Amino acid sequence: MNIESMDQKKLIENIIKEVIKRLEEKHTINDLENAMRKERILAIAISDHKILSEIHHRYRIDFYEDHYEYEEHININVYDAILLGSISHQELVHISMGLANNPVSSLVIEAILAGKKIYILKEGITYLRYEHTSNTNFYNMLKGYEEQLKTFGIEWIYTNEIVEKMKRSEISKELFKEAQITEEHVVQVKIITESIAKQYHIKGCKHLLVKKQTIVTPLARDYLRDKKISIITT
Repeated sequence: MNIESMDQKKLIENIIKEVIKRLEEKHTINDLENAMRKERILAIAISDHKILSEIHHRYRIDFYEDHYEYEEHININVYDAILLGSISHQELVHISMGLANNPVSSLVIEAILAGKKIYILKEGITYLRYEHTSNTNFYNMLKGYEEQLKTFGIEWIYTNEIVEKMKRSEISKELFKEAQITEEHVVQVKIITESIAKQYHIKGCKHLLVKKQTIVTPLARDYLRDKKISIITT
């Protein structure tokens, strides 16, 4: 075998190694991008992690106990939803009153303030276990606190409803995004008169995207302002 042939084989081998390396890097980057695109759920007091196995591939799930063990600060703003596996009657009362009596109730209150979606498993509501033994008035009082939390947007679900609820939440978000898109309209006309402005209002537009050169007549501007339709210059 001559030197030229050996050099060619070595060159081809090096090229193949470089291609494989780049493909591996691309695969890693894609995995990372997919992981970053996943919505994040903070799971609190979930004793059986298997109940989340059906949604694990679609969401990035962090378990509160993993953070609490190392006393890590939890930034509630990075999460899209909170799933609470159990809630004591003390936590039920304190959260409904806006009082943080422990780290869990503190997180839930913070999530409410941040506008996060919160789910609590029905099976984990401790006071429900005493329906047949508790004083009726006392039991109904706790039921009232439960109803109070519902007014804060907290949903009570059964374990077998987790997958369906998460799917519905995704669909709702997509519909909201589509609704936001339809509320915007790119204006092609050079002059927006009051009559044209009325047509945009009838179509349900909330935002008009106009070019710098577009002229908006005073009457049209007053009409749009009155109907709370914003003008965005592009």
